[in-house]
Amino acid sequence: MVLRLVSHHGSVTRAQLMDLSGLPRTTVYDAVAALVDSGAITTAQAAGDGRGRGRPVERLSLNPGRAQFLGIEFTRRATRVALANDACQLMGVRGAEEPSTAGWQDRVRTAHRLARTLAGGSLGPGSVKGVGVGIGGPVAVRGVGGTGSVTGVGVGGTGAARPGPEVEVAHLVRERFAAPVRVERGYRLAALGEATWGAAAGEPDLLSVSLSREVGGGLIQAGALHRGPYATAGELGHVNVERENGRPCHCGGHGCLETVASSQAVLDRYHACGGLASDIADLAVAARNAEEAACRVLAETGRAVGGVLAALANTFAPAVIVIGGALTRTGTALMDPLKRELHELVVPTVRPHLSLRAATLGTTATACGAVALVAGAPAANPA
Repeated sequence: MVLRLVSHHGSVTRAQLMDLSGLPRTTVYDAVAALVDSGAITTAQAAGDGRGRGRPVERLSLNPGRAQFLGIEFTRRATRVALANDACQLMGVRGAEEPSTAGWQDRVRTAHRLARTLAGGSLGPGSVKGVGVGIGGPVAVRGVGGTGSVTGVGVGGTGAARPGPEVEVAHLVRERFAAPVRVERGYRLAALGEATWGAAAGEPDLLSVSLSREVGGGLIQAGALHRGPYATAGELGHVNVERENGRPCHCGGHGCLETVASSQAVLDRYHACGGLASDIADLAVAARNAEEAACRVLAETGRAVGGVLAALANTFAPAVIVIGGALTRTGTALMDPLKRELHELVVPTVRPHLSLRAATLGTTATACGAVALVAGAPAANPA
């Protein structure tokens, strides 16, 4: 927390850190001492501080000479950047909204501006040692390691934003930041973020799932992010859940989980039942008020998701399942049926060891995972 506050405010005193954090004096002073010793932050006497009685007031700021790593997430309507140091300490996250029509060049410029802000106003030559990039569409692999060549933000679905001709995102980011770049699927990076700083921090075996505009996930096994030979691991949204009469999916199939459990799919089914809520927030209110249509549709959705998670738990035996995304804000109307289905369908030998946890990083998970990918987080080496 202290490191993030220093990053966010640029230059602060210990007293200001106590006010901002609400932490006791001893806790703040001990944390500052450890960060100074590690080289993460530097101290300087405050300008205009007359050498009166007592210890001179010191201002704390990030060490500009310390190696820095960046994580960037590009979505349809936002760009987010996370900063970490070479000790894999998360120093801060910033974001900015983008028009869905913004091209890659504009998005990369926004990322650079956010990174400069996080770094205290400057990114010195050679200070950025690596950049991880999370995108909202499939990562095209070209040979071992892949370059991360994609067409646009959210590529792969009908209506996906296509800000320009095919470009190599890695090349544009590398050119702007003069640092090595790794591009990865956003859902997999969200799993890495939760495993590094979030709900499953330190867990070597976990499954992460996000229920939002799309449905996707990530798997970490034996402490390593699972990518697969074709960089397609984690496409939970395309597990079939309606073999007969399934709705068409943008992937070309029918009855995929995404056609049942994405935010829009849930709203469409709810409206077909006569529901009036216009968005997920209103749907959550309707569910809390025990509206029949809202509760029925969310229960159906929860059971579908719970069934898929049970199958994956039986197959991969994760210790933790982390679940997040906009749809989870609907609360118990979704989560109680999901938990019941998961509990009923998971094999008895797995059941007592499985922990279902709410994601804690929210919309910053992918950017955090992207910086963990290049900053040396334990689970960052893909399998």
